[in-house]
Amino acid sequence: MKSVRMLVVLAGISLVSGTSLGGLFEITHELAENNILKFKKIPAVVDIYETVSGPLALEDRIAFEESMLAEKRYVDVGAKKPLLFFVVRRENEPFAVALESYGQGFGGKLGVMVGVDLETEDLVAIGVTTMSETPGVGTRVKEKDFTGQFAGMGGEAVFKVKKDGGEIDAITGATISCRAVADAVGRARATYAEHRSTIRAAVDSPPGDV
Repeated sequence: MKSVRMLVVLAGISLVSGTSLGGLFEITHELAENNILKFKKIPAVVDIYETVSGPLALEDRIAFEESMLAEKRYVDVGAKKPLLFFVVRRENEPFAVALESYGQGFGGKLGVMVGVDLETEDLVAIGVTTMSETPGVGTRVKEKDFTGQFAGMGGEAVFKVKKDGGEIDAITGATISCRAVADAVGRARATYAEHRSTIRAAVDSPPGDV
């Protein structure tokens, strides 16, 4: 009888613990996702905007970052998760969309936000979102001298470093990181091309729609 009671108590403790841990995971996961959105993804969209419109004053940058929270869209592209992209406006009119993709860097997954011009469908600019590359070497892929090479590239461009037959000058000592960026850009451009009609249809939809 005692053993039965003990089993019931242990089962109850396990149930409560499991429920608590599950709830804690959901809370911390959501917080982490929001932090990545606010401090990684949106700043990369700002980088894209500033490439074509010039540097923003601090107060304008803050306002632009806040506006991007209202300009995020989700579309179903048949993957496990909906595709997230941002509508980038100039003079209150959409002129580009920005979507993220990833490449395999030296230190792990490397994320890149890629801006695509809605009229020409050429690349507007790119911004690095997340990475774990070697400081002072691989991290240099965030510098404008490197990222600026992608601005204006069209759909027929070869998104590879020159060493691999592409069009991008790699940074000395950081070839793997440069390859990761080029691969991520190529993937994002291919995603846009494949789901162009779905993405363009969602540009004028209410924020957050799937």
